[in-house]
Amino acid sequence: MHRSASSPRAWLALLPIVAGLAGCNEQNFTQIYNVDVFQQERRNAIDLLIVVDNSCSMREEQDNLAQNFDALIEQFTDADVDWQISVTTTDAEHDEYRGQLVGGDDEIILRGQSGELDRVEYTRDWGFTRGTSLQLDANNLRISTNTIASYWCDSTDSFGTSGGIGTPGEPNRTCDGAAVEEPTPQTDAGPRAPLAGNLVISEIMAESPGDDSRCEWFEITNTTWDTLDIGLLEVADRGRNSGTLPPSATIGPREALVIGRAVDSNCGTPVDYALLNSLSLNDSVLQITRDTPAADEIFAENVAQGTIGTGIEQGLENARLVFDGHPSTDTPLEGSNYESNGAFLRDDAKFSILFVSDEDDASPHPVHTYLRAFTDLKGDRAYRDRTLLNVSAVVAKDPPPRDDIPSCETEAGIGWYGRRYLEAANETSGLTESICESDFAPIVAELGLTLSGLVAEFQLSRCPNLETLTVELYETDATDSLIRELVIDEDFTYVEEDNILRFVEEQVPPSEHYVTARYFPLPTCPGAE
Repeated sequence: MHRSASSPRAWLALLPIVAGLAGCNEQNFTQIYNVDVFQQERRNAIDLLIVVDNSCSMREEQDNLAQNFDALIEQFTDADVDWQISVTTTDAEHDEYRGQLVGGDDEIILRGQSGELDRVEYTRDWGFTRGTSLQLDANNLRISTNTIASYWCDSTDSFGTSGGIGTPGEPNRTCDGAAVEEPTPQTDAGPRAPLAGNLVISEIMAESPGDDSRCEWFEITNTTWDTLDIGLLEVADRGRNSGTLPPSATIGPREALVIGRAVDSNCGTPVDYALLNSLSLNDSVLQITRDTPAADEIFAENVAQGTIGTGIEQGLENARLVFDGHPSTDTPLEGSNYESNGAFLRDDAKFSILFVSDEDDASPHPVHTYLRAFTDLKGDRAYRDRTLLNVSAVVAKDPPPRDDIPSCETEAGIGWYGRRYLEAANETSGLTESICESDFAPIVAELGLTLSGLVAEFQLSRCPNLETLTVELYETDATDSLIRELVIDEDFTYVEEDNILRFVEEQVPPSEHYVTARYFPLPTCPGAE
């Protein structure tokens, strides 16, 4: 009997499987089944940093990655992986991106027929509190002030049925408690199209008290005494959000309207107009875990970083800067990037980095310098156990005939050979896939399986007579924990040249489950000399 990846106790517990498996052939001698017992690996804890190119050519790729988040998490869930994911960019030049985990920064942009009407760009430094909206000071409802954080403050009034705090559709208070200055009423000269300054974004609920996918909202206020025609007004950000208001939408003089996810089920918020799934406000979550509500939506917002980053992509350098101040470095911890990024790395977790870029890395140091810095983050044991660090790359991976020719090209754009990212991935036995693939789902699923630590291939100790091969899946090491018999070419395939049982992503045995393979062995392996 052969055993693999299992403890002696587990092997002995499954030993009774062998009983009664002897048989007689026509030559009248007894032949014994060979039995191989495999235990699937224990689940991993994974800290995954995704480094997204945010230069001018990456919008489609960011959307592709965001839309396939479920493929990654499905693999983690099947493997019971204790995962956390954070995102940074390839921009090591601008302060808002340099060494920063991204999250919490977002924009709400209103556009009408005459062009941009108003814009609010908020950052995580504005300090959203879950369940509490930020509101613009009632005496400063102007587009010249609503971009300045000091004119915004936490709301104080309760509303709705979910314990939210805010004043959706109602007049705002002043932030300092002063009296509100009442303007002199004027004659309504509408309805008319709004001009810049006529509409002001006046309240934002980016971190709702319930499920963000249903309960986010923001408020716009008409600062004029005219009824405004806001039909087909566009609401967008620099990333993946874009939607329009209904053609018949209007807003009355000095009125405040609420734009949310759904009119009739928005956590008790009185929503006037819904943009459904085209509205998604980023909040301050920097580390997404399996316990994070609406994790897919937060991930989509975090990777959709827009395309205003520097065109000199330095993914390796910016990944290093994220951990500037880690105890393994010489930088003092106080006030460091690592402190402000929430101390992302966990001692008991494996560390993985995924680079997604259509350009090669232009960081100032050699690749091996960065790999050494990343390895140092996991301590001396990472030099003994190479599985503690893994670098993968979704880049243009085919060497072009000349440096001035793209590696690959699609309708969405071109990809330039990612030599340095590929070098980092190959040095750590990571995955490499093409940025020019139209569907990232297979890439992301394979990454999820790889990072989960689950084994997809089991090598048999002898070459089997396939007509006698029986493969079974057990939940524990007890013989009465049989889940089912696995079917060849449906649940797994047998690869003759390697003498292995191979499982694809959706078929891989769960964490710590057992696989047994029983068969009459062949006298010699096919193809053996």
